[in-house]
Amino acid sequence: MKKQIINACIVTMNSQMEVVKNGFIDIEGDEILRIGSMNERQTNSPEIEITDAAGMIVMPGFINTHTHVPMTLLRGFADDLPLHEWLTEHIFPAEARLVTPENVRIASRLAFIEMIKSGTTCFNDMYFFEDIIAEEAKKAGIRGVVGESLIDFPTASFKTVEEGLSLCEQLIQKWQNDSLIHPSVCAHSPYTCSEKTLKSGKRLADKYNTLLQIHVSETRKEVEDIKIRTGKTPGEYLHSIGLLDKNVIAAHGVWLTPKETELFASTRTSIGHCPKSNLKLASGIADTDSYRKAGVTVGIGTDGTASNNTLDMVEEMRFAALLPKVVHYNPEAIQARTALQMATLNGAKALGLDGITGSIETGKKADLILVHANASNMIPVYDEYSAIVYAMNSKNIRYSMVNGEWIMKNREVLHIDKEETLKAVKRIACSFRLS
Repeated sequence: MKKQIINACIVTMNSQMEVVKNGFIDIEGDEILRIGSMNERQTNSPEIEITDAAGMIVMPGFINTHTHVPMTLLRGFADDLPLHEWLTEHIFPAEARLVTPENVRIASRLAFIEMIKSGTTCFNDMYFFEDIIAEEAKKAGIRGVVGESLIDFPTASFKTVEEGLSLCEQLIQKWQNDSLIHPSVCAHSPYTCSEKTLKSGKRLADKYNTLLQIHVSETRKEVEDIKIRTGKTPGEYLHSIGLLDKNVIAAHGVWLTPKETELFASTRTSIGHCPKSNLKLASGIADTDSYRKAGVTVGIGTDGTASNNTLDMVEEMRFAALLPKVVHYNPEAIQARTALQMATLNGAKALGLDGITGSIETGKKADLILVHANASNMIPVYDEYSAIVYAMNSKNIRYSMVNGEWIMKNREVLHIDKEETLKAVKRIACSFRLS
């Protein structure tokens, strides 16, 4: 059935940053067919499903460029610790006990409920048992980039790097032509992967023309350790072995030097910026304003809920807008429209998906959200970008659509049993505490 959204304030996020103050959107199948002002709207047809968006802003859904979906099971498990201690002494041991196929399935459902209710229409994930995560994302109707995380020690889903590479390739072959799931390759980081593993991951990504994900320069300790081992900073080291490229997204990038920033820009390597996780782990504040001005594509991510505690891209976007102002003592650093661009179109560009999502444009997939702009926390709306970035909260998001299908209406997530999911997560957590 064709769909039409009417009486909407449409924040398109297209290249001209157009805002249609009182407009309509025609949707046919999974694509946006037409956008225009209400005085151009064609007469109603009984075969069209009409949604009246009066008092609402219609905008692209958020693109979460870095997360670890099943870590919802470890929300609040080991807070207020340095990253190395947090990861090696708490998270890795906990994952060894908790990460099973069934637990990953349930944890993914919980993550997708939270993502959908906070406006995310596309996420980029690296974890284990990614085929299960892909299956659950498909059922939920949310767009996902997924990749099995290569690492140089045994994990819950593979025992050797060779086995991990095989799983990566199987995932790609299974999902590479799917309308919602976009497989990728993940090499965890330069401090957990050997040069051989890193190069093997890049070859696999290039073979199938997929995205390669990696953590880079998240902490000062990581930078110093890599410099001691290789004589180079992480970015310089990765560039020297051919790992910086247009199909690569580096999570965090907190401690990039000016030289590394130039390398990222010249190779078109993107960054998945995770401001709240970086703050909570005291990793630092990435200088995203300088990165962007140098020509680096910067998207926004939440990281996993073990290091952030939420998957709320509204909060993440606001932090991404505010922190650079303090770093540079400049209120004009990362303005509202730039922050929203980072959370939508630039995120899609960083994932290689800007041809299909990230903005509301004719011919793109209908991935969008409806925001209640008449809410007490948002009015008056003098500027739509300012209202979205500085005033909106996730509860203002009322509807969500991906690929032309509603996945949330009136804040009800349509394709996941919320109550059963919450009960199952609580059972797992209780068993984990008692074991």
